[in-house]
Amino acid sequence: MIKSGLCSVTFRSKTPQEIIDLAAKGGLQSIEWASDAHVNAGDIATAKEVKAMTEAAGLEVSSYGSYYRLGTNDDIVPYLESATALGAKEIRIWGGGNPSAYFLPSARRYIVNEAKEISRKAAEYGIRISTECHAHTITDTPESLLMFMCEVNEPNFSTYWQALLHIPEEQQLRSLKAVYGSGKLTNLHVYHFDVFDTGRDQRLLSEAYDKWLERFSIFSGDNTTRYAMLEFVRGGTDESLLADAETLSKLIAEANSK
Repeated sequence: MIKSGLCSVTFRSKTPQEIIDLAAKGGLQSIEWASDAHVNAGDIATAKEVKAMTEAAGLEVSSYGSYYRLGTNDDIVPYLESATALGAKEIRIWGGGNPSAYFLPSARRYIVNEAKEISRKAAEYGIRISTECHAHTITDTPESLLMFMCEVNEPNFSTYWQALLHIPEEQQLRSLKAVYGSGKLTNLHVYHFDVFDTGRDQRLLSEAYDKWLERFSIFSGDNTTRYAMLEFVRGGTDESLLADAETLSKLIAEANSK
């Protein structure tokens, strides 16, 4: 089962209450709160306040969108404490700071071991750690991502999926199916871009309705709850968010009915 959501990082300059109001107005079901904009790691008081505000609006906290990056010797404990206070059962992290092709075996072993360590620590808090498909990280290709999942091999270490814009469009669905088939997929970041030789242009989600419906359809008959969260919108405007939220809700309703 898919639920709709919004990544708070989409609107860095807005207050948590403004984001909650906008998400509720758009009929979304959840929010992923960002650690670098709205709920800083270690700020327990703010985490508790944001949790209460989110729930008061009838929304769920889908996850804690952290900016913990493997390989930087950061401390995971403040993130775990904030996630706990926020009521988040999942923390999204970054898989290092270099493309997967740059990782020599020793560097790869280092962040694999770090991922194992933070996963085991997170398990003490009842929290899942998830990386994401992202350029310039160890998870920048489906092949490297799936290998990384196998290397870490911790029960509470998983991954999000999102369209990697440096990968040809015809490979996107194949990538999603492969990650889903690994049994390690939790949530999805949702957006739509036109990609061309000299750059990219963010478009409304409605322009990719059929594409996303095909993607969501692979979860047909799967009762596992997954959050499909809007991450950035055209022009960064409220109007674009509301339009994309309406489209996302329609997509999810159609996918969940199959």
